[in-house]
Amino acid sequence: MKKIFVFFIFLLFSLSAHAKVKSKDISFPKHFYVEQIETCPYFLGSDKFSSEIIKDRIKSLLNLDWMSEWAKGNSRSVNHENLSKPMKSFSIATHNAVGEKNKESINEAKQIIVELAKKDFLFNTIGKKELKNKPNCWANGDGNAPCWYHAYEFARDGFANLMIIAIYLKEDLNKEEFTILNKYIKKMYKKFVQPDAFYDENKGFYAMGNGGTPNLIFAHWSNDKKLSAKEFNFRFYQIEKLFYEDGYINNNSFRGYRGLWYHSYGLYSALGYIYLAKLWGVKVPDNVMNKVKKASEILNLGITNYEKFSSREYDGEQNNNKYKKKDARMHTHQDALAIDTLMEMVVGVTLEDDPRYLELRKERGMDDLVGFNANCIK
Repeated sequence: MKKIFVFFIFLLFSLSAHAKVKSKDISFPKHFYVEQIETCPYFLGSDKFSSEIIKDRIKSLLNLDWMSEWAKGNSRSVNHENLSKPMKSFSIATHNAVGEKNKESINEAKQIIVELAKKDFLFNTIGKKELKNKPNCWANGDGNAPCWYHAYEFARDGFANLMIIAIYLKEDLNKEEFTILNKYIKKMYKKFVQPDAFYDENKGFYAMGNGGTPNLIFAHWSNDKKLSAKEFNFRFYQIEKLFYEDGYINNNSFRGYRGLWYHSYGLYSALGYIYLAKLWGVKVPDNVMNKVKKASEILNLGITNYEKFSSREYDGEQNNNKYKKKDARMHTHQDALAIDTLMEMVVGVTLEDDPRYLELRKERGMDDLVGFNANCIK
């Protein structure tokens, strides 16, 4: 009975977003976000397995205890040093290896990812089901309170980026390597992605399509077009629900001195998701496109007139907006590496000049908010 009820609710969600994506509509590009990987040194970076420094940084993941590292952060910030940064290097070096068709480097990448799978990389991190027994982030409005969701979220997204690396390498894996990786990926998906895959979020749209992009990555790895169609239908409903008609985003846009920062974070995630949808042959509902376009225009409003942007009232409950002015980030999120490119490509809006964003963002790198660097699309 419960399964029937969930399916009925999901069907209503799909219809409300006017999305009727079917598995026959889906066409998987060979390398997730492109059909053929090519070198992209200017935008991606020069990390390679031929560098002992880079290789050691990547191999540090083999000994990572994320539960200990996560504890160094709090509700306000996350410690990225020993997970996100080595993972970026791994993504860049593998992308470069495949783009250059460098067999020696491809073998290095395969060896590391298989070893990570054998060691159950990140598996012992807290899963979504276990979060219900932990206190919420920003407990009592305290930014210094521990945020167990961060431990789960960044383990999930780190795993998502690892799956993308596996997709890059898939055609080069032998039978044994594929079997080891596939077993690990299925186990990780079951713990970190599946329980949250179709959760009806009532507020906030954040990295990796609010968890939808990891679902797409797994569908690609598994060649599961039914799962990807279901995912697109559900996530379009979520975007329609969480992005307001006037372009503001539920929760994101109203986080005090960091409202614009989180607005751009959620917008960028949605832009990357929509780009993938179009690439995979999916018709994006007009209302979803209109709302994301409007959200792009609201980002520009915040850049040019922050006071007017922040004057919009929010009628929802919120406890994650209590930033002090000294912690303000009144600019586009610096980790949205190619938001200007995706805004132009997806909704035809030009990003306004944002000096602080341009000062802080790194022009090169693999983008772990959307899973690819849009500046490498040809």
